[in-house]
Amino acid sequence: MKRARALSLAAVIAVGCTPHPHVPAAPIITAPPLHLAPLGDLAPAGGLVWIVEARPRVFFSDPSLIAALAEVFPERRLDTAAKEQGGLDLRAIDDLVAAGYPGTTLLLAHQVIDPARVEAAFAARVADVEGRAIDRGGDDPRGVLIRAWGARGTGHETVVVFGHEAVGLALGDGARLRAAELFAEDKLKRAQPAWRRPPLDRVADLLGDAPLRAAAPGPFAGAWSAGVGGLLAAATAAGVAVRVEDDGTAQVHGVLTGPWGERAADAQQRLQSSYKTLTDSGLGHLLGLHHPASPPRFISSTDVVGFDVQLQIEPLVRGLADATTTGLQEMMTRPLP
Repeated sequence: MKRARALSLAAVIAVGCTPHPHVPAAPIITAPPLHLAPLGDLAPAGGLVWIVEARPRVFFSDPSLIAALAEVFPERRLDTAAKEQGGLDLRAIDDLVAAGYPGTTLLLAHQVIDPARVEAAFAARVADVEGRAIDRGGDDPRGVLIRAWGARGTGHETVVVFGHEAVGLALGDGARLRAAELFAEDKLKRAQPAWRRPPLDRVADLLGDAPLRAAAPGPFAGAWSAGVGGLLAAATAAGVAVRVEDDGTAQVHGVLTGPWGERAADAQQRLQSSYKTLTDSGLGHLLGLHHPASPPRFISSTDVVGFDVQLQIEPLVRGLADATTTGLQEMMTRPLP
């Protein structure tokens, strides 16, 4: 009897010590990180009419701009706008891109966000949310892409939330926003974004890294072809950049690329005449061009003509705010035709 019990105990111990078969854990789905910096790399080149890229947070954190910006952008107004846009706050946006295409305006903003708040704000703004899709899933919320679309007035809007880091909005056709998603996922291997494809790649090199820059590719047709003393008719692209200097002034650099060749001196002279006309205009007075901090300097070469001018910061900030902010607000608050 004792022997039988001992054998039973030994069997139990043997079974207990036998290793169980290994059951592999469920794999963690981790997608590669999204490419979101610089945000301008998400704006497609195809069909581009114009592009503006800015770093608002840089301006709002500059002590020399606090007074001027506070006058143009009162705190209460910025707080209200941030609430209406689901937490998107101009003061906190690291990178802001606005790009125009035929029938579409693309807006991209880089800022730490709450995706649920952004979606709720979109739903409150449009008349009817027609659909929602998770274009890219995964266990890491930073790599998730969520898209929603709907009607607004007689127009159409699409919003894309890039993880917790960025938001895209298309006013009109959502195809360019879809392309921005693919750029963020590094899936458009054979395509190039606007700033990296000719002719804007040359403009980007000339303007350099700036907290505010804008450009438009040629050819410039119709009424535009007569602009800048007729230079736009031959120009391949135009661009301008703004930087804030340590003395509180703003350095403005403008360029026109084109096949100027032996006509470079004549092209520079036309640019100077056009600049003088702009200085004397209402817009020139609005931007403070008629009272620069230092006289403008003009340059020319076989493929570029341009200018540099140092301006007083306060009238320039007010003028740019009036010219750009009003336009952005109208795009965000009015239905498309």
